Amino acid sequence: MNILIPDIETFKKVVKINASLPYESIEPYIEDALDIYIEPYIGKSVIKKAKECPESELCDRLLRALGPLTLMLATDELGVMFGDSGITVSNVQGQRSPASDTKIAAAKVNLCFRGMQALDRLISYLEENKADYSDYVADTISRFCFIRNATDFQDIGMVNIDYSILSYRIMFPTIRQLQEHNVREMISDKVYEAMKEAFSKSKETPKQKILIEYIIRYLANKTAELYTSQKTTEQRISGRKIEYSPTIRPIYQDPSANGNFFADQATYYAGKIRSYLTENGTELGIETISQAMNFNSKDKKLFTSIS
Repeated sequence: MNILIPDIETFKKVVKINASLPYESIEPYIEDALDIYIEPYIGKSVIKKAKECPESELCDRLLRALGPLTLMLATDELGVMFGDSGITVSNVQGQRSPASDTKIAAAKVNLCFRGMQALDRLISYLEENKADYSDYVADTISRFCFIRNATDFQDIGMVNIDYSILSYRIMFPTIRQLQEHNVREMISDKVYEAMKEAFSKSKETPKQKILIEYIIRYLANKTAELYTSQKTTEQRISGRKIEYSPTIRPIYQDPSANGNFFADQATYYAGKIRSYLTENGTELGIETISQAMNFNSKDKKLFTSIS
């Protein structure tokens, strides 16, 4: 018996099911749903605390996410039986007929949406009450990123994600990859490391602050482009796996490779970054071309003569 969902009556509080459904049919999927969808975002300690306090608000919020996600995982297997005769289905005549594949797929999509939306609200609740959940896994996201949270993504990056912390968490690896590859290449390792140190200590110069804003807007729009592009959509559909898409509004899905609104914005801010570096290279610690070619500099101790 699972402490969070100990019986069918508890399960029925958050999902629409027939009372005749045996508890044993869904029990194996409860821990799977916790491991796959919930634990990576809230951590083991929060789940343990919810199990210790089954009447708490934390447990109630967790149940609203866990119930739909559990049923989503169980759906494909609930109508089949595994035995020595292989995989079979019930052939008993009754008043109800099996749902079509289309209806089953739609139900799973909706269960996924409900569960992940509830998880998003649970994460927001934990963020607002960090003092009560000191071991909350959000505190372990320590890798450096110019976009520190969902608020930065929306307010500075100017891409509307409904301030969804879950959406930000899902996109975080992509943001980091773009930052480490694209941004580092655009601004050079030297400037990147200097900006990283200053930003981490909240000691940015006025010039660095402006450049960081451009970087954040580039990262937010480039990430949004990748999550809304036609090619990305096609890849997800071909995978035939239900997955939760981050909230990005408005959703501009490009009919062609060049029609994505966020792609245009990312290109624009990449240009702003390069222009700003050219105009403010000295203040940002970039050696300009004129400095590099100044062979008569006393510091270089190289002199030319014209005979």
